[in-house]
Amino acid sequence: MTSVLPPRITGTARITWVRVESGFHVASRSGEYVGYAERTGDGHFVGFDGQSTPVGHYTSLREAQRAVERAPRAAATVSSPKIESALHVAAAMTGFVAVATFAAAVLTLPVM
Repeated sequence: MTSVLPPRITGTARITWVRVESGFHVASRSGEYVGYAERTGDGHFVGFDGQSTPVGHYTSLREAQRAVERAPRAAATVSSPKIESALHVAAAMTGFVAVATFAAAVLTLPVM
């Protein structure tokens, strides 16, 4: 069962919590993933930020939600066109090496 909790306002952005399943709640802000809170086996809650890094262990869901809401956002990665181009070339070369390795392995298989 999925339920949507009333949104909370933090600064000017609204955070909405959704209960995905019992003991597992996910937060979003303007459609952007913020983090989640999960109940542990001992009944406590652990809050996780948007990078799935634990932000604390709490006795209540509300405390875990507050910790997630206050966790710093990950900085957006800004890269130059040169870096983007170099990464594309590196990815293409890696793919080529993978295909060549696979072809070599297939061609050297013993024939029965």
